[in-house]
Amino acid sequence: MKPFTTSLPALSALRFILLSGGVAALSRDRRAARAVRAASAAALTGLLAACAQPPLAEQIPPANATLPASLRATPQEILQDALTAVGDITYSCRRDGERLSWVPTGSEATLVDGARQSVGTVAPGRYFTAYDGSYVIGRVTGEEIVTTGALSWQRLSAKFNAGERQGQGRFAKTSSVQRVRTSGGVPPTPSCTQEGTSLFVPYSATYLFYRAAEPAGTDAATTPVVDPAVIVSHTEAPGAAPARGQ
Repeated sequence: MKPFTTSLPALSALRFILLSGGVAALSRDRRAARAVRAASAAALTGLLAACAQPPLAEQIPPANATLPASLRATPQEILQDALTAVGDITYSCRRDGERLSWVPTGSEATLVDGARQSVGTVAPGRYFTAYDGSYVIGRVTGEEIVTTGALSWQRLSAKFNAGERQGQGRFAKTSSVQRVRTSGGVPPTPSCTQEGTSLFVPYSATYLFYRAAEPAGTDAATTPVVDPAVIVSHTEAPGAAPARGQ
């Protein structure tokens, strides 16, 4: 059999063809990789945008007229603020006769506005404090179990409010607060085993703040404002019996 031979020019030409093909393939691979990275980045950006902007139905607080009667604001009140709270409900293991159970002792949460800015806090004792120095202390006047496996919805009337100066500040004129669209905040079991121990259960909720209408005003609190801070998703199912937090 005749051995395979080739000339130096032929080898050089072959080497050039192979090298050119390799460079072209490498170039195609790089372009493909860049395209994949660009597509992935676009998909991630779209996903983050979708997460940041919840469905419109979840951005709108429930209308005052659709709430149970015990939770409704009066016609003499106007909705002034819709804030979300994310934090914990605190519980203490206490004895009632022979029985030990978790007893709610208050909320510890951060209040966030529609621009996703922290504007205040919720503290045990139903204290709502704004960073501008104003605050309001609530007293429960209505409570309804609305959502399965979550805290009850509440209406709190203002038993005291104050601002840095009289009548000034975010919460200085608050007349009542509604806690709605609750999620979480319920202990895994109603009973506990060691008296005196504490438990922190994560929760979120929407708080609607009302103020008294001006003497000459005729607005009724029936149509709440649209606020993108209201992001809590939940499944409503009357008839459940979650713990009632503060």
